[in-house]
Amino acid sequence: MTTLSHTPATAPSDVALVTAEAVAKRYGNTTALAGIDISVAAGEILGLVGHNGAGKSTLMRVLAGREQPDAGSIRWQTGAGTATPGTAKSGTAKPGTEQPGVRMIYQELALCPDLTVAENIALSDSGTRGAGWNRRAERRVSRKLDEVFPGHGVSVLRRAGDLTMAQRQMVEIVRALCTPSLSLLILDEPTESLSINATRQLYEALRGLAAEGVGMVLISHRMQEVLAHADRIAVMKDGRVVQVVSAEETDEDALLAAMGGEVHADTATVRRVSAAGAPPEIDAPGTVARIDGGDVPFSVSPGEIVGLAGLAGHGQDELLRRLWSNARGVRVVRGRAYVPGDRQTSGIFSLWNVADNLTVSATRHLATAGVVPPGRRRRLAEEWVQRLNVKGGARAPITSLSGGNQQKVIVARAFATDAPLVLLDDPFRGVDVTTKNELYALMRVEAARGRSIVWYSTENGEMAHCDRVYVFRAGRVVSELAGDDITDERIIADSFGIDAETVQEDR
Repeated sequence: MTTLSHTPATAPSDVALVTAEAVAKRYGNTTALAGIDISVAAGEILGLVGHNGAGKSTLMRVLAGREQPDAGSIRWQTGAGTATPGTAKSGTAKPGTEQPGVRMIYQELALCPDLTVAENIALSDSGTRGAGWNRRAERRVSRKLDEVFPGHGVSVLRRAGDLTMAQRQMVEIVRALCTPSLSLLILDEPTESLSINATRQLYEALRGLAAEGVGMVLISHRMQEVLAHADRIAVMKDGRVVQVVSAEETDEDALLAAMGGEVHADTATVRRVSAAGAPPEIDAPGTVARIDGGDVPFSVSPGEIVGLAGLAGHGQDELLRRLWSNARGVRVVRGRAYVPGDRQTSGIFSLWNVADNLTVSATRHLATAGVVPPGRRRRLAEEWVQRLNVKGGARAPITSLSGGNQQKVIVARAFATDAPLVLLDDPFRGVDVTTKNELYALMRVEAARGRSIVWYSTENGEMAHCDRVYVFRAGRVVSELAGDDITDERIIADSFGIDAETVQEDR
């Protein structure tokens, strides 16, 4: 991972935009927040870190006014003085309504897929109401996209559901930035789907907002980004803020220790030898060439972990979909399992509990004479919940879990089947380092048992876990890497068509 220098925008104001005092929140028997005291100043970027399920997103929903605390108060500094719209005792806030001037960019994107980009902006922008709203919305979002993400490639007339994950993330960010009189911006894992260039552009925009006095809360599992761009960092654990420290006075090791253990993502390369003489599960030379004109043969053998790397949106997800659908020209094994990149739209069944979500794809091999014994389904669910340490348990509603724990369930669903081929589309988006290590270990164990895994990730460092890596550029495979050639510098170089030594010098 590249170490980033700390680059705060300006010195934050001493004026607290919002102050939370003794804020508590429970969901049934689960304590999400256990007495939180925290504040955000005007012009400050406050980093918020913690493992999945620590309470970060719940706290932000309370600050934004989306949920009422069970106890404690939220005080806002307004032009006329101090207001308390989020006080649990007074109940003056309207539940489910965000505080004016406050916008939260959610980890689970909230665009309406059947509306255009401009129409999505118009839904939340009061400045686009009335006659001619559509033209005003189109101009407004076009200007903001060009301002924040030059070269974005997003048409404001396209349906949001037709955009890539990275493009939807950019639109979600821009929609928040179009908020009139923006005073507090909350960003929950804003860069998980963005390219390196788009991430840089976003942080440049955030520094500009901070200079204008906008307060911000940055939630991210990417510690180096938080250290580089936050002024202060608050660490959460088990529903409590356990530490607040200046970003200049801490480091990644100290933050991870405060979170509950000195845990680093294990990116050590793992080598395996494929079964000698076994036929390849996928053997489709020219498949990518028939898709996009490339000429690098693509194949996966039993027991291999094969990575798909390169700039986001350059054909990796298209290849996964073709393998999943057994498209024309692809020879692939019959049994396949697929982990989609968008867990909310294509991953979870929101009305089901954890056990039902986890075992739904394993029905065929659980059944006897077409009937699935309840005990067998229950044991399978409990086995995987314990194996991946899913917080909440098998009977919990899937929507009550944190994003990282939901992701564990979706990945477990794929590996709980008997499918010899598992396809993973950026499976670790928004999960903490502990969860990543658990899932890395799972992949290694399953590959050692002969399963094949094709894995796309937006983080080049994760490709070190692969036996081979295919690098994409402009919709085609441009190189195949193996062994010591699987490096961050080589992947970036092949992604841009430049020399790896040039990349090393630039760093």
